[in-house]
Amino acid sequence: MSTRRILRTGANTAMAAVLALGGAALGATSAHAQDFGPDTCRQGFVWRDARPGDHVCVTPDIRSQAAFDNSQVPFRTLPDGFCVQGFVWREAWVGDTVCVTPETRSQTRFDNSQADDRRLAVRIWADDTNGQLEFGGDHFNVDGRVRVQIFLNSTGTVQWSQTVTAVRNAGFAGGSFGLFTGHPFNCGVKNATARAIDLTSGRVTASIPVGYCVNFD
Repeated sequence: MSTRRILRTGANTAMAAVLALGGAALGATSAHAQDFGPDTCRQGFVWRDARPGDHVCVTPDIRSQAAFDNSQVPFRTLPDGFCVQGFVWREAWVGDTVCVTPETRSQTRFDNSQADDRRLAVRIWADDTNGQLEFGGDHFNVDGRVRVQIFLNSTGTVQWSQTVTAVRNAGFAGGSFGLFTGHPFNCGVKNATARAIDLTSGRVTASIPVGYCVNFD
């Protein structure tokens, strides 16, 4: 069994619900948030912005706290660079000596540890399950809808499409899914590509090569 396949042990009920919804038509997609590429945050999170390029995803109140702590540097820092009593270095990155409360430093460490899980770095992969083509994906919005599509290389047209719900699964970042296609895995040649779209944000995965067996009868 591939290490990238979503394990169903202990999550059969949740995944059964996901697969049952797989063929359901989506009446209308949600309005798309602005797409900042791989550093786009999942719904409910924003960049911390404690310095330029600080793209750790946090809740909006934590971003506001970081901005406030930055503004207090002159009042919390001693001439030797250490903090006045009651404050400690934030340590959001190596060399971050902004003085904050111990609670804020603990929160900062926790937010750093959650950085990968909170990024909307959507991805998809193909797997072989008993000879059948299966798709898996993660880093989507939790409980968000995801549309999976197969495009034929020769025409560029959508040959197959299904929509699933990305849910929490142990060992996978953000929302993840497993989707059986009902098509054979080994079609001889990679004559198509597949991709997945996070319908909440509009983020699209990179395309991956797959084989799509066409019945000419």
